[in-house]
Formats: sequence, C-alpha cells, structure tokens
Amino acid sequence: MRIRSFANVLGGGAAILAALALITAAGASLTSAAVPVVSMKPFISAHFWQLDITWHAKDAYQDQDRNATLDMTATARFILEQTDRRDDWGRWYAGKADSHNLALTSVLINRNDHSRTDFKSAPAAPFDGGATLQIGGRTPGYQLDCSVVYPIQVLNPILGTMDSIQTLLTSDIHAGRPVFCTGPLPATGDTISGSMAFPAVVGPFVGSKPPFTRVGIQFVLKPFNDLAPLTPARRR
Repeated sequence: MRIRSFANVLGGGAAILAALALITAAGASLTSAAVPVVSMKPFISAHFWQLDITWHAKDAYQDQDRNATLDMTATARFILEQTDRRDDWGRWYAGKADSHNLALTSVLINRNDHSRTDFKSAPAAPFDGGATLQIGGRTPGYQLDCSVVYPIQVLNPILGTMDSIQTLLTSDIHAGRPVFCTGPLPATGDTISGSMAFPAVVGPFVGSKPPFTRVGIQFVLKPFNDLAPLTPARRR
C-alpha cells in the first residue's frame, strides 16, 4: 500500500502549488537578471491563451536489490481565460484541460525474488488539472504554473491491480525553495515558449532507491481567438 501513500503526497503537492500560484500574483521578484524592455500591452490585451505542454522522462536504475526503468510522455492543452488585468500585469486561468494524454511504461523488478511491479497509464480523464499564467507585475516577464493529475494503474503479483495517480507540475518543489517556470517575454512576435528540467516523483522513482528521476518540460503559449459561432444571414 506504499504506492497509495506516494499518490497522496503527489496530490497534496499539486494542491499546495496551485495555492502558491494564486498567492504570487504580482508577488516577490523571481530574478534580478536584466532583460530587454518589451512592451507588455500586446500580451496583456489577449483575452485567451492556448497552452500546449509536454512532460517527458526516460530513466533506468539498478542496484543489488532492484532494477527500474521508466519511459513517460504526457501532453495537455489548456485554454486560459483572463481573470485579472492591470496596465502592468495580467493573469489568466484554466480550471481543466482541453485535451490530454499520458503514455507511461514503468517497471520495478525485485532482484531477490524476481517479482515485478508495473506502472501504466489508465484510459480515463485526469482527476484534476489547471494552469495559471501571469504576465508582468514582478515576474521577469511571465510565470506559468500548471499541474495535471493523471490516473494510472499499478500492477503487482501480490497486491494485484491498484488505481493510483501521477501528478505532473511545472515547478521544482524539491529545491531549497520552489523554482517556478518563468522567463522573459519574446522580443518579437506574440508566442511564448520555453523548457526546463528538474527532479520529480514518477513511480517507481519515488525516493532514494530508486532516486527521483528528472522530468523535462516543453511548452508553447500563444493568443487564442475565441470566435463566436457564425449565424445565418437573415432573408430579406
């Protein structure tokens, strides 16, 4: 049942991160590095943003007691709507994913008794997910906070098949202080893109043996036009 306890920890981490994302609205400065001066008006005036994000991890571990392998790719799309706006700061939020997918194949083998535990994606919608984007304020340009909780299945010959979850974030919560996904606004165009990598918990890489794995993130943000449906012309 330790696997369920890991799931609870992951779910709690997502809830804490979501709260931090709201608290940091126009909050403390995240960097002191000089960045080019870019007009924020075109970015803050966007009523909707489309976020396409991918998480990826591939890892292997071996010691005298266990072998572990991991191959994971997760994607999600969010349509974020503006919730707050000032001349120098804006915030957008999406409470659910517009689309999503998780491909997870992970195995832990006990080398003493040769038992095998499999971690696999489950064919169901995420239990939870959300994204917050901030532009301007005291960010270095933008700050993106996103979390998705995917359902997975854990198969063990002794414990049977268990339902669990896999939480994926855009922040490093294992550092001395949380490291958020931030960066400068592009000098040209209106598309924001970036990438980062940090330690994360993805079963069975959940602690010291095997250690945390590294998850890479890639994302693209672009303004989204929410066009009203066309209505037929009236006959004269």
